[in-house]
Amino acid sequence: MYKLWTLFIVTAMFSACASGSHTGGDYSGGAGTASGGGGSVAGSGNGGGPGTNSGGGSMATPGSSGSNTGGNSSGSGGGTSSGGTVAGSDAGAADASPVYTDAPAGMLIANAGPPPPSNIDQTLTLTADAFTVAPGDEVYKCQTFPNPFGKDVDLIWMDGQMSQGSHHFFLFNLDPTTVQGREATAAINGTNDETPPTPLHACLGNGIEFHPFPYLSQQPHWIVGYPRPDMGYPLASANALMINVHYLNSSSNPTPVAVKIALSSAKPGVVTTHIGTIFLNNTLLDVTPTPPSSPQPYAKTWTPGSGQLPSMYSIFTSWSHMHRTAVDFTASVNGKVFYEEKNWDSPLLYLHTPAMPMNGSDPITWSCSYYNDTESDLIFGDSAINNVMCIYMGQYYPVVDVANPDLIEVLN
Repeated sequence: MYKLWTLFIVTAMFSACASGSHTGGDYSGGAGTASGGGGSVAGSGNGGGPGTNSGGGSMATPGSSGSNTGGNSSGSGGGTSSGGTVAGSDAGAADASPVYTDAPAGMLIANAGPPPPSNIDQTLTLTADAFTVAPGDEVYKCQTFPNPFGKDVDLIWMDGQMSQGSHHFFLFNLDPTTVQGREATAAINGTNDETPPTPLHACLGNGIEFHPFPYLSQQPHWIVGYPRPDMGYPLASANALMINVHYLNSSSNPTPVAVKIALSSAKPGVVTTHIGTIFLNNTLLDVTPTPPSSPQPYAKTWTPGSGQLPSMYSIFTSWSHMHRTAVDFTASVNGKVFYEEKNWDSPLLYLHTPAMPMNGSDPITWSCSYYNDTESDLIFGDSAINNVMCIYMGQYYPVVDVANPDLIEVLN
C-alpha cells in the first residue's frame, strides 16, 4: 500500500538499546542513532530521550521548492495550495517502472526540534521481530503490542526507523473492540492469534486494513512532532499498537529487515490541544484500460457527520497515496484545491503554514487521475504495481472525541 503512507533508501540496520524485553517484540528506553538519505538523526537525552534532526531531508514546506527523486524524475513546482506552493511535485507522467525510490530522512514538522526534556514523561521503543524478504517477494508483516506506557498518555514525539526495501510503515491505534475482532477473524481463518503482544506474522488480508494511526512513514527514518508544544496525540491505556509494514524486494538477494519506533509521552498537563487524522480512502476505484496520454480523474466526496468535527477546525498537514499509474492527486473544499501532488511513490508531506481553517460541516473532495496501460481493469488493492489506490490524509485540530481522534472514511 502506501510508498504512501509516505511517506519513504539507504540500508540501515537498527539495534535496540534494550532495558527490558517482551515476548513478541521489545520495549526499550533508548533512542539510538541512525543515518539515511540526506542527513542524520542523532539520539540524545537522558533515559533514551528523542533525537534531534541534524540534517537534510527535504520537506514540502509552503513557499519552498525542491527536488523529488520518486519515479526517476524531478521537478520543482506543482499545484498550489492555500498555504503556498507544493514543493517537489513531479510535473511529468508517473514512472511506469515497478521501482520504489526512497526519500531522505525527514521530519513531519519542518524545522521543529524535539520537545524539551521538561515536557517528556517517558520514551519507550517498540521493536518488531526481525525478518528477511526473499528476492522478488512482496510481504506485509504485522506485530501487535499492548500500550507500552500502561496508562492514558499523549504522544508528542515519534521516531520511526526501518531498513531498505520499504513501501510503508503504519503504527495503528487499536481499541479493545478492534483487537478482539481481529482475534476472532484470525481464529476463523486459522491464522495467528491477534491478542497482544503477538509475534511478527503475515498481516491479515495482505495488510489491507484501516485503523486510527498516530504514525505513518515511507522513509527509512521519519520523525513525527507537532507545531506547538501544547499539541499531542491521545493514546488510551486499554488500546493496543500494531506495527504494519509493507516490503518489496526487487533485487536478486535476500533483504534483511529491521523496524522500530521510539514513542515519547508528555507529562500530565502539557498537552491541551489534541490532534487527529482525517483519512479518506476510495476503495471503489475501477480504472479501465486508458493510454498514458489520457489519464482520467476519479473523485469522491466525504461529508463530516454531525459532531465528528468542531464547528471550526484547522488542517495543518496534507498527504496523498497513489499507485504506479497515477499522475495527479488533488484535495479540495467548496471547489477550491488546497493540496495537489503528482508523485505516486514518494509524495512529500505538505505543511500548511499557517494551518488552514475549515468549517466543520464542509465536504472534502479528493481525486486521483489514473491511466491504465494493461488490457484489464485496475481495481483497488494492495499491490502498488497491479492495483490502484487513492487516499487523502490530513492532520487536524482540535479533536472532539479524545477516545477517537482519527476520522477514517473507507468507501466500499
